[in-house]
Amino acid sequence: MGRLLYQIDDQAYGVLQPAFDRFRQRTGSFVDPYGDLIVDAQLSVLISEIAKLKVETDLLTVLEACRNECGAIVFVGD
Repeated sequence: MGRLLYQIDDQAYGVLQPAFDRFRQRTGSFVDPYGDLIVDAQLSVLISEIAKLKVETDLLTVLEACRNECGAIVFVGD
């Protein structure tokens, strides 16, 4: 709790934005680069959308670990 697991810079956010947009369409929750968001029950949806991009990112590994531990993840914006 309260530890940095992964950091997304502007370039990585740009690559992941299509998945974040589809996540918002499916759940109503938005991974905003400037705001905070807690994702718990919707982790599987976010994982699925990022996996569909077929980009190599450690974020997927972090999200899967959180889901497997029945935890939540907090996205903290700038």
